Amino acid sequence: MSAPLDLNALAASSIHEVKNLLGQLTLSLEEIAQAQCPGTEQEVASARFACSRIVDRLTEMLILYKLDGGFLKPSIAAHSPGDFLEDVMLAAKNLTAGRIAIHLEPPTNAPEFWFFDRDLTESALMNAVHNALLHANSQIKLSAELDGEFLLFRVADDGAGYPTEVLKATLDEPRVSQQGSGLGLFFASSVAQAHHNKERHGKVSLDNSKSQGAVFSLYLP
Repeated sequence: MSAPLDLNALAASSIHEVKNLLGQLTLSLEEIAQAQCPGTEQEVASARFACSRIVDRLTEMLILYKLDGGFLKPSIAAHSPGDFLEDVMLAAKNLTAGRIAIHLEPPTNAPEFWFFDRDLTESALMNAVHNALLHANSQIKLSAELDGEFLLFRVADDGAGYPTEVLKATLDEPRVSQQGSGLGLFFASSVAQAHHNKERHGKVSLDNSKSQGAVFSLYLP
């Protein structure tokens, strides 16, 4: 008698395969973009953005599966918050085709180095960037600063801001609403909480700025 299927492992393997196929498609779109065919810039940018969102969502599901099963531990190392945000900014600019301006705010009191998992943190911030790209009117601001005993990364846009139900929702589990599944925010919260220093754990907060737009904040201890 054959062993029962491990559907969770099978789903994880299938997600990984689809993610790789989308990666190949993204490379093809990069080649088309580099060919600089007149009149295709916006269409290529839209396709790249869609592929990036799908790849990132699949990556989130894989990481959540590994975190939940205890198969993945954060790889904590020293990184420069400024250099890290520059890389996030460049990745974001590749998805906009100039439609949305991406600004890196000058660091005020950001430390020269901080200990965190670079890949997990980038995935969490890029999810916030994707959301901002969908809702921003003209610009997105990225920033890093020291907030007490936490390193604080922010992604702020100039759109309409988070809906009230999103601001009131808990981030401890995915939620299904007209705005989506909430998987991205749940993922970001899980990544934050996977970072801990002594008794302090990371966290995510959502706010609307006093002027205009949504503000995503990621705190790392």
